[in-house]
Amino acid sequence: MAEEQKKNLIQMPIKDFAKKIICDGHLYVTYNSRKFYVMRPGIFVDSEFIKKYAVSNQVFEFEPVVSFEVKEKFKNFFKELRFLKQEKQIREKCEEIIRLFFDFYSGDNHFLTFALACYEEFCLVSPDTQEKIHEVDLYLFRKSFYASAFSVIIAMANNFFHHSMLKDFYNLTFCLDIGLCDKNYSYYVAVACNYENQKPGTGLAYLESNGASALEKRVFLNHPEKSYEFIIQSNILSYSELAETILYQHELSDGSGFPRGIPKSQVSNWEAVTILSESMVEIIKAYHFETSVVEYMKQFKNSKITDLPIARVYKKLKLVMDYICSQREVAS
Repeated sequence: MAEEQKKNLIQMPIKDFAKKIICDGHLYVTYNSRKFYVMRPGIFVDSEFIKKYAVSNQVFEFEPVVSFEVKEKFKNFFKELRFLKQEKQIREKCEEIIRLFFDFYSGDNHFLTFALACYEEFCLVSPDTQEKIHEVDLYLFRKSFYASAFSVIIAMANNFFHHSMLKDFYNLTFCLDIGLCDKNYSYYVAVACNYENQKPGTGLAYLESNGASALEKRVFLNHPEKSYEFIIQSNILSYSELAETILYQHELSDGSGFPRGIPKSQVSNWEAVTILSESMVEIIKAYHFETSVVEYMKQFKNSKITDLPIARVYKKLKLVMDYICSQREVAS
């Protein structure tokens, strides 16, 4: 950098930046000794995150963000769940996990604690596949990382209690958009996916209005089937029939979605858990759930939840949240 340019630089503590700033620190998870960034220089960070977790002028560290004690509690509960045989014990253990989740996140705690516990307990996606997602688009990796954690808590709230089933939901959601990992993936495809998740049926219209190429449109339209093929070939699911979930992520109520054109009313709660999990991460730009988890989950709004059974799954999640909150009030 030229000396003249250096003179014009202004030093400012990260907490003093405006509403949205660009992160110049690193936050990563480790899998088989390989690092995958959840945050790295150049991505936007919400101001609330900055206020709570900036520990120096330039670097974010795990210490103020993650409660390692609570993370280990979650992991221990998951491990106990893995070896339980009786349905009553399994249900009680899941209720214990759900209570810990809502008790912990009723306070000022970051979602990364739970996301890391799920990642370390359930992730079967190979490091090479994670690397592929990570290198194509950091945002895509970040979305997969957080949405898969949401799938665990949403699944439990909807009476999917067995460890093997939770593991399948996790890995399925993590690979939901692996089909986007293509040389023709672009900024326009990424934005089209955001449009599609905010308002189903608008993604292709966005691509056409911006003059996207036929190859970009093909990546967008074919990615559910590509993701499905990957899941089947990877053989990481205990319940292989769950793989079809991926095919219904962009179907609409009237059957005009893609790739199969199946009315959303035909989609089961399995698919709904995965679709809702992805939507909770995809539609927001500021990632408010990272710092206000329970509040965000209660206030979550998305046009897709008007579709059955998405609305039914979300309603069950809210009922569980309301029940735990009422229990806490009675106890106090």
